[in-house]
Amino acid sequence: MKKFFYILCVLLLINCQKEIEFDLPDVEQTFVLEAVVESGLPPRVIVTNTQGYFDPLDSNSFLNMFVDNAMVELHDGDTTFELVYSFVNSNGVILPGYTSFDPEIIGQYGKNYTLHVQVGDKEAHAKAQIPHPVILDSLWFFAYEAYDSLGFIWAKFTDPDTVGNCYRWFAQRINSYTYNYDPPFDNVKGTMKDNRPLAPIGSSTDDKLFNGLSFDFAVPRGEDGILEGPDDQGPERGFYKRGDTVLVKSTTTTYPTYLYVRAMENQAVSNGSIFSSPGNLPYNVEGDGLGVFIGYGVSYDTLICE
Repeated sequence: MKKFFYILCVLLLINCQKEIEFDLPDVEQTFVLEAVVESGLPPRVIVTNTQGYFDPLDSNSFLNMFVDNAMVELHDGDTTFELVYSFVNSNGVILPGYTSFDPEIIGQYGKNYTLHVQVGDKEAHAKAQIPHPVILDSLWFFAYEAYDSLGFIWAKFTDPDTVGNCYRWFAQRINSYTYNYDPPFDNVKGTMKDNRPLAPIGSSTDDKLFNGLSFDFAVPRGEDGILEGPDDQGPERGFYKRGDTVLVKSTTTTYPTYLYVRAMENQAVSNGSIFSSPGNLPYNVEGDGLGVFIGYGVSYDTLICE
Protein backbone atom coordinates (compact mmCIF):
# COMPACT_ATOMS: atom_id res chain seq x y z
CA MET A 1 0.00 0.00 0.00
CA LYS A 2 2.82 2.43 0.91
CA LYS A 3 4.61 1.64 -2.36
CA PHE A 4 1.44 2.40 -4.32
CA PHE A 5 1.03 5.71 -2.41
CA TYR A 6 4.60 6.81 -3.24
CA ILE A 7 4.12 5.97 -6.93
CA LEU A 8 0.86 7.93 -6.98
CA CYS A 9 2.57 11.00 -5.42
CA VAL A 10 5.36 10.89 -8.01
CA LEU A 11 2.85 10.68 -10.85
CA LEU A 12 0.89 13.60 -9.46
CA LEU A 13 4.04 15.71 -9.16
CA ILE A 14 5.05 14.91 -12.73
CA ASN A 15 1.59 15.76 -14.05
CA CYS A 16 1.63 19.05 -12.16
CA GLN A 17 4.65 20.37 -14.07
CA LYS A 18 3.85 23.40 -16.19
CA GLU A 19 6.02 25.13 -18.76
CA ILE A 20 6.30 28.84 -18.09
CA GLU A 21 7.26 31.24 -20.85
CA PHE A 22 8.02 34.92 -20.38
CA ASP A 23 9.63 37.70 -22.34
CA LEU A 24 12.56 39.53 -20.80
CA PRO A 25 12.17 43.32 -21.00
CA ASP A 26 14.50 45.19 -23.32
CA VAL A 27 17.19 47.14 -21.50
CA GLU A 28 18.53 50.35 -22.96
CA GLN A 29 22.05 49.90 -24.27
CA THR A 30 24.71 52.08 -22.71
CA PHE A 31 28.50 52.14 -22.74
CA VAL A 32 31.05 50.87 -20.24
CA LEU A 33 34.43 52.41 -19.41
CA GLU A 34 37.55 50.63 -18.20
CA ALA A 35 40.15 53.36 -17.72
CA VAL A 36 43.56 53.40 -16.04
CA VAL A 37 46.16 56.07 -15.39
CA GLU A 38 49.43 54.68 -14.10
CA SER A 39 52.72 56.31 -13.19
CA GLY A 40 55.23 56.15 -16.05
CA LEU A 41 52.71 55.01 -18.68
CA PRO A 42 50.24 56.70 -21.06
CA PRO A 43 46.53 56.50 -20.21
CA ARG A 44 44.42 53.64 -21.52
CA VAL A 45 40.66 53.81 -21.87
CA ILE A 46 38.52 50.97 -23.23
CA VAL A 47 34.95 51.83 -24.23
CA THR A 48 32.47 49.01 -24.89
CA ASN A 49 28.74 48.63 -25.36
CA THR A 50 26.66 46.67 -22.88
CA GLN A 51 25.46 43.23 -23.95
CA GLY A 52 22.28 41.39 -23.07
CA TYR A 53 22.78 38.54 -20.60
CA PHE A 54 21.42 35.95 -23.04
CA ASP A 55 22.87 37.51 -26.20
CA PRO A 56 25.17 35.19 -28.18
CA LEU A 57 28.89 35.81 -27.78
CA ASP A 58 31.25 34.95 -30.62
CA SER A 59 34.25 36.59 -32.29
CA ASN A 60 32.10 39.03 -34.28
CA SER A 61 29.91 40.11 -31.37
CA PHE A 62 33.03 40.47 -29.21
CA LEU A 63 34.68 42.86 -31.66
CA ASN A 64 31.43 44.77 -32.12
CA MET A 65 31.34 45.50 -28.40
CA PHE A 66 34.21 48.01 -28.74
CA VAL A 67 33.20 51.62 -29.44
CA ASP A 68 35.42 53.33 -32.00
CA ASN A 69 33.62 56.67 -32.36
CA ALA A 70 33.76 58.05 -28.82
CA MET A 71 35.17 61.44 -27.89
CA VAL A 72 37.55 60.84 -24.99
CA GLU A 73 39.25 63.67 -23.10
CA LEU A 74 41.61 63.49 -20.13
CA HIS A 75 42.43 66.48 -17.95
CA ASP A 76 45.53 66.23 -15.72
CA GLY A 77 44.86 69.36 -13.65
CA ASP A 78 46.68 71.62 -16.12
CA THR A 79 45.98 70.47 -19.66
CA THR A 80 43.17 68.67 -21.46
CA PHE A 81 44.29 65.93 -23.87
CA GLU A 82 42.09 64.33 -26.52
CA LEU A 83 42.77 60.59 -26.65
CA VAL A 84 42.88 58.78 -29.99
CA TYR A 85 41.44 55.39 -30.95
CA SER A 86 44.20 52.83 -31.21
CA PHE A 87 45.30 49.61 -29.53
CA VAL A 88 46.11 49.70 -25.82
CA ASN A 89 47.98 47.36 -23.54
CA SER A 90 45.46 46.40 -20.88
CA ASN A 91 47.85 44.74 -18.40
CA GLY A 92 49.43 42.56 -21.08
CA VAL A 93 46.34 42.08 -23.27
CA ILE A 94 46.18 44.17 -26.47
CA LEU A 95 42.67 45.54 -27.01
CA PRO A 96 41.05 48.35 -29.03
CA GLY A 97 40.89 51.50 -26.93
CA TYR A 98 41.90 55.12 -26.51
CA THR A 99 45.27 56.53 -25.55
CA SER A 100 47.66 59.39 -26.32
CA PHE A 101 51.16 59.45 -27.78
CA ASP A 102 51.90 62.85 -26.26
CA PRO A 103 54.76 62.46 -23.72
CA GLU A 104 53.18 65.19 -21.59
CA ILE A 105 50.31 62.87 -20.63
CA ILE A 106 52.51 60.14 -19.11
CA GLY A 107 51.16 59.35 -15.64
CA GLN A 108 52.78 61.26 -12.77
CA TYR A 109 52.71 60.74 -9.00
CA GLY A 110 50.37 62.97 -7.05
CA LYS A 111 48.30 64.15 -10.00
CA ASN A 112 44.50 64.14 -10.15
CA TYR A 113 42.87 63.22 -13.44
CA THR A 114 39.40 63.85 -14.82
CA LEU A 115 38.05 61.70 -17.64
CA HIS A 116 35.23 62.79 -19.95
CA VAL A 117 33.70 60.43 -22.53
CA GLN A 118 30.94 61.16 -25.02
CA VAL A 119 29.30 58.54 -27.24
CA GLY A 120 26.56 60.06 -29.39
CA ASP A 121 24.29 62.03 -27.06
CA LYS A 122 25.46 60.17 -23.96
CA GLU A 123 28.19 61.47 -21.66
CA ALA A 124 30.06 60.10 -18.67
CA HIS A 125 32.85 61.36 -16.45
CA ALA A 126 35.06 60.09 -13.65
CA LYS A 127 38.00 61.12 -11.48
CA ALA A 128 41.15 59.24 -10.42
CA GLN A 129 44.39 59.97 -8.63
CA ILE A 130 47.88 58.53 -8.95
CA PRO A 131 49.11 58.37 -5.32
CA HIS A 132 52.77 58.45 -4.39
CA PRO A 133 54.04 54.86 -4.03
CA VAL A 134 54.99 53.28 -0.73
CA ILE A 135 58.14 51.22 -1.33
CA LEU A 136 58.49 47.69 0.03
CA ASP A 137 61.24 47.38 2.66
CA SER A 138 62.49 44.00 1.42
CA LEU A 139 61.54 40.86 -0.56
CA TRP A 140 62.55 37.21 -0.25
CA PHE A 141 61.48 33.75 -1.36
CA PHE A 142 60.70 31.01 1.15
CA ALA A 143 60.38 27.39 -0.02
CA TYR A 144 58.37 25.09 2.23
CA GLU A 145 60.13 21.87 3.20
CA ALA A 146 57.04 19.76 2.52
CA TYR A 147 56.81 21.14 -1.03
CA ASP A 148 60.46 20.74 -2.04
CA SER A 149 61.29 23.76 -4.26
CA LEU A 150 57.87 25.44 -4.07
CA GLY A 151 57.01 28.44 -1.93
CA PHE A 152 55.64 31.98 -1.67
CA ILE A 153 57.17 35.42 -2.01
CA TRP A 154 57.45 37.26 1.30
CA ALA A 155 57.78 41.00 1.83
CA LYS A 156 58.46 43.36 4.70
CA PHE A 157 56.38 46.50 4.55
CA THR A 158 56.00 49.68 6.61
CA ASP A 159 52.70 51.51 6.25
CA PRO A 160 52.72 55.31 6.75
CA ASP A 161 50.96 56.59 9.85
CA THR A 162 48.08 58.07 7.87
CA VAL A 163 44.72 56.28 7.63
CA GLY A 164 43.33 55.58 4.17
CA ASN A 165 46.27 54.17 2.24
CA CYS A 166 45.30 51.40 -0.19
CA TYR A 167 47.46 48.97 -2.10
CA ARG A 168 47.39 46.32 -4.83
CA TRP A 169 49.98 43.64 -5.64
CA PHE A 170 50.99 42.26 -9.05
CA ALA A 171 53.85 39.93 -9.99
CA GLN A 172 55.22 38.44 -13.21
CA ARG A 173 57.61 35.53 -13.73
CA ILE A 174 59.95 36.85 -16.41
CA ASN A 175 62.13 33.75 -16.72
CA SER A 176 61.45 31.09 -19.36
CA TYR A 177 60.40 27.45 -19.17
CA THR A 178 63.43 25.18 -19.35
CA TYR A 179 61.58 22.09 -20.56
CA ASN A 180 58.31 21.05 -22.19
CA TYR A 181 55.32 19.51 -20.44
CA ASP A 182 52.71 17.04 -21.63
CA PRO A 183 50.36 18.24 -24.43
CA PRO A 184 49.00 20.82 -24.93
CA PHE A 185 52.07 22.39 -23.28
CA ASP A 186 54.66 20.42 -25.25
CA ASN A 187 56.08 23.55 -26.92
CA VAL A 188 56.57 25.98 -24.01
CA LYS A 189 60.33 25.54 -23.68
CA GLY A 190 62.03 28.93 -24.09
CA THR A 191 58.85 30.99 -23.65
CA MET A 192 58.36 33.46 -20.79
CA LYS A 193 56.30 31.99 -17.97
CA ASP A 194 53.98 35.00 -17.54
CA ASN A 195 53.25 37.46 -20.33
CA ARG A 196 51.97 40.13 -17.93
CA PRO A 197 51.89 41.09 -14.24
CA LEU A 198 49.24 39.00 -12.48
CA ALA A 199 47.24 39.86 -9.37
CA PRO A 200 46.32 36.94 -7.08
CA ILE A 201 42.93 36.78 -5.38
CA GLY A 202 43.11 39.10 -2.37
CA SER A 203 45.53 41.40 -4.21
CA SER A 204 44.07 44.63 -2.84
CA THR A 205 43.78 45.95 0.71
CA ASP A 206 43.35 49.11 2.73
CA ASP A 207 45.36 49.87 5.87
CA LYS A 208 42.62 49.79 8.52
CA LEU A 209 44.16 46.78 10.25
CA PHE A 210 47.84 47.82 10.05
CA ASN A 211 47.96 51.61 9.85
CA GLY A 212 51.47 52.81 10.76
CA LEU A 213 52.83 49.29 11.38
CA SER A 214 55.77 47.32 9.98
CA PHE A 215 55.04 43.66 9.25
CA ASP A 216 55.83 40.67 7.03
CA PHE A 217 53.35 39.11 4.64
CA ALA A 218 53.32 36.29 2.09
CA VAL A 219 51.85 36.41 -1.42
CA PRO A 220 50.80 33.43 -3.59
CA ARG A 221 51.18 33.40 -7.36
CA GLY A 222 48.36 34.74 -9.50
CA GLU A 223 46.84 32.88 -12.45
CA ASP A 224 46.05 34.03 -15.96
CA GLY A 225 42.58 32.57 -16.52
CA ILE A 226 42.20 30.91 -19.91
CA LEU A 227 45.84 31.82 -20.69
CA GLU A 228 47.18 29.79 -17.77
CA GLY A 229 50.39 27.83 -18.23
CA PRO A 230 51.35 24.21 -17.58
CA ASP A 231 52.19 24.79 -13.92
CA ASP A 232 48.92 26.56 -13.06
CA GLN A 233 47.26 23.26 -12.23
CA GLY A 234 48.27 20.43 -9.92
CA PRO A 235 50.75 20.73 -7.04
CA GLU A 236 52.54 23.81 -8.45
CA ARG A 237 49.37 25.91 -8.63
CA GLY A 238 49.69 29.18 -6.71
CA PHE A 239 53.37 28.62 -5.90
CA TYR A 240 56.62 30.10 -7.11
CA LYS A 241 59.60 27.77 -7.42
CA ARG A 242 63.35 28.00 -7.02
CA GLY A 243 64.87 29.47 -10.15
CA ASP A 244 61.98 31.82 -10.92
CA THR A 245 62.84 35.45 -11.61
CA VAL A 246 59.90 37.58 -10.52
CA LEU A 247 59.09 41.18 -11.39
CA VAL A 248 57.07 42.55 -8.46
CA LYS A 249 54.74 45.44 -9.24
CA SER A 250 53.48 46.97 -6.01
CA THR A 251 50.97 49.78 -6.36
CA THR A 252 49.43 52.43 -4.15
CA THR A 253 45.90 53.34 -5.10
CA THR A 254 42.74 54.93 -3.71
CA TYR A 255 39.85 53.67 -1.60
CA PRO A 256 37.31 53.55 -4.47
CA THR A 257 39.74 51.36 -6.43
CA TYR A 258 40.20 49.06 -3.43
CA LEU A 259 36.41 48.67 -3.09
CA TYR A 260 36.05 47.87 -6.78
CA VAL A 261 38.88 45.30 -6.83
CA ARG A 262 37.63 43.63 -3.64
CA ALA A 263 34.10 43.28 -5.06
CA MET A 264 35.42 42.08 -8.41
CA GLU A 265 37.53 39.37 -6.77
CA ASN A 266 34.61 38.29 -4.56
CA GLN A 267 32.46 37.91 -7.68
CA ALA A 268 35.22 35.91 -9.39
CA VAL A 269 35.61 33.54 -6.44
CA SER A 270 31.86 32.97 -6.07
CA ASN A 271 31.16 32.59 -9.80
CA GLY A 272 28.60 29.83 -10.29
CA SER A 273 27.75 29.47 -6.60
CA ILE A 274 24.02 29.27 -5.88
CA PHE A 275 24.69 30.82 -2.46
CA SER A 276 26.44 33.94 -3.77
CA SER A 277 24.67 37.29 -3.75
CA PRO A 278 24.39 39.07 -7.12
CA GLY A 279 25.16 42.73 -7.15
CA ASN A 280 26.68 45.58 -9.11
CA LEU A 281 30.34 46.42 -8.66
CA PRO A 282 31.04 49.76 -6.91
CA TYR A 283 31.87 51.83 -10.01
CA ASN A 284 33.07 55.42 -9.89
CA VAL A 285 31.91 56.51 -13.37
CA GLU A 286 29.05 59.02 -13.30
CA GLY A 287 26.60 60.13 -15.97
CA ASP A 288 25.15 58.02 -18.76
CA GLY A 289 27.84 55.31 -18.68
CA LEU A 290 29.08 52.61 -16.34
CA GLY A 291 32.57 51.51 -15.38
CA VAL A 292 35.66 52.33 -13.41
CA PHE A 293 38.55 54.81 -13.62
CA ILE A 294 41.62 53.62 -11.70
CA GLY A 295 44.89 55.32 -10.74
CA TYR A 296 48.04 53.39 -9.76
CA GLY A 297 51.23 54.75 -8.24
CA VAL A 298 53.71 52.01 -9.12
CA SER A 299 57.05 50.79 -7.82
CA TYR A 300 58.96 47.80 -9.22
CA ASP A 301 61.31 45.23 -7.69
CA THR A 302 62.97 42.12 -9.12
CA LEU A 303 63.47 38.96 -7.06
CA ILE A 304 65.34 35.77 -7.94
CA CYS A 305 63.81 32.86 -6.04
CA GLU A 306 66.71 31.02 -4.35
